[in-house]
Amino acid sequence: MYKVLSVAAFLLVLLLGCSSSPEIIQDSKKISFFTNGIWLGILPCSDCEEIDYQLNLKNNFTFKQKTVYKGKSEEISIDDGNWEFVSDSVISVNGSNERKLFLIAGKELVMLSQDGKKIASSFKEKYYLHKDPTTVKESKEFEETKNVKPTKETVEVNSSYYQEKYLNGVDFFARGNEPNWTLEIDFEKSMIFATMDDIKLTTPAVDGIKAQDSDVTLYRAKTDSGELIITVIKDDCQDNMSGEKFSCKVRVEAKKSVDANYKTFEGCGKFLYDIRLYDIYVMEEMTGFNLKKEKLMNGRPQFEFNLTDMRFGGHAGCNNLTGPIDVVGNKIIFGNLMGTLMSCPNMKVEKAVIAALNDKTVTYSIDKMKLTLVSGKTKMVLQKVD
Repeated sequence: MYKVLSVAAFLLVLLLGCSSSPEIIQDSKKISFFTNGIWLGILPCSDCEEIDYQLNLKNNFTFKQKTVYKGKSEEISIDDGNWEFVSDSVISVNGSNERKLFLIAGKELVMLSQDGKKIASSFKEKYYLHKDPTTVKESKEFEETKNVKPTKETVEVNSSYYQEKYLNGVDFFARGNEPNWTLEIDFEKSMIFATMDDIKLTTPAVDGIKAQDSDVTLYRAKTDSGELIITVIKDDCQDNMSGEKFSCKVRVEAKKSVDANYKTFEGCGKFLYDIRLYDIYVMEEMTGFNLKKEKLMNGRPQFEFNLTDMRFGGHAGCNNLTGPIDVVGNKIIFGNLMGTLMSCPNMKVEKAVIAALNDKTVTYSIDKMKLTLVSGKTKMVLQKVD
């Protein structure tokens, strides 16, 4: 790979003529970094307030960029084309109208001048792009660039990013573009809304007001620093930059205390949950029963949680069970469970399981390999199946 990139670097020098070569990091193996993903930045502008810039580097070496010249026009300029490595740590983004050079610096992209040098400016920090961490997984090294064939674009969701958010107390996460913003809600503590430029509001968590005739929930909070009105609509939503699919449409109306009017932001969001729930578990304990002594035709109850389709399946010691679920934070909302109709010698455990889960909201927690479910006064402890 080093030889391939060295040839590319030589070609760049030929294209740039006698200009000095770009500042690069020679040993790409030291860069724990993966270039594909969505990069965000606010660039300086000579005849407008600033440039809202988004660059989506795709793993088939194509790209899509969006540019908004704030204070001059709200029109979104879109360009696409191919991108390539021109040295160990410089990439060239080749659009229909222009080419941009970027230096890979740690976990940032730095825009370079056309001759491959860092831009000398008092606003040099504004030439840095930062990756949206929700869009792709990171890799410790570059992938081999030889013989890469274009493939159908796929969206790779960084599940570890959402898992870390959940473990840090975030129950709901939303994001949007043009301009870029994020929303994090911990239903027990706070709501945090931030844009890339001038807004960051933190309010206490509030109870949502659910509409009677639709799956819409409104959250409204006010502090000395500002106000937030958040509308969450349970409906499929796809991020218009990354293509990532979400389960909710989100509208945020934000107003700082010094502002007269609200600013409205629209995007997508989803409720977070512990992804370790996506597995198969066998029951070890249940309130009111000694499962070691119970004689169950199919053995101890076994549950499987499919979080892709949001389905529950398994058996309760006798009959098979299946049904829809929804997972919101640390709660599993079970729908109507359907089952087979076999008659077994001991049906007490099965009846207790169905009573605890059918059309019930159950609190869950996971510690290492054990899943604990609590429904009213009934507690179930299950062991993950290897």
